[in-house]
Amino acid sequence: MRYARVMARRSRLSRVRRKRESRRAVVYIVLAIVIMLGLVTWGVPAMEELSPTPPVFSDVPEATSSAKVTIGGFAQPGVEVVLVMDGSEEGRVLTNDAGVFEFDSIAITEGENKVVAYTVSARGKESEQSRSYTIRVDRTAPVLTLSSPEDGRVFRGQSERIAEFQGLVSEDGVRVYVGERVAIVSNDNTFELSYQLQEGDQDIEIKAVDKAGNESASRVKLRWEP
Repeated sequence: MRYARVMARRSRLSRVRRKRESRRAVVYIVLAIVIMLGLVTWGVPAMEELSPTPPVFSDVPEATSSAKVTIGGFAQPGVEVVLVMDGSEEGRVLTNDAGVFEFDSIAITEGENKVVAYTVSARGKESEQSRSYTIRVDRTAPVLTLSSPEDGRVFRGQSERIAEFQGLVSEDGVRVYVGERVAIVSNDNTFELSYQLQEGDQDIEIKAVDKAGNESASRVKLRWEP
């Protein structure tokens, strides 16, 4: 009898425990449904209200000799990109499905032009400003001074087949070409290049090109006799 009473008590406790667990499971299910409905109802609009990310420029020239430039880059798809030049709004374009944008033929003035941009979402939320860039308008060609070899020089024998071109340019960041080859330009703006001569007379162009695309050139006539 005692054993029967113990077993009956355990059975009742088990039924009570199962009922409690069933009620708890129902409560969890209801809470989960409420949370999911809340995310659908309030979560997505809340995400849409977040500010967009700033645009990233991909091809801002450091210097140019032109009065107009084309500026492009990347941002979130479907947002409006606002270009600001020297503190004033210059234009607005929408990004395409890939997030690409481009401002074509933007007028710039002589000297330095500061460029930044920001994005605006469909709901009017604005991003922070992008990284700032400075575009310098430079229409002055670099000065190229060739110190050697002298024009009209005749080289003779295998020991003189290599001509050493040396000189100086007037500004930083200039590329120097001797014929089709690129010379080494040092931090002090001097340049040098060892150039192998061909047999007979040759007319060699030395050209300097700055960051804005301005260039200057000179020529030397040399002769090599084996």
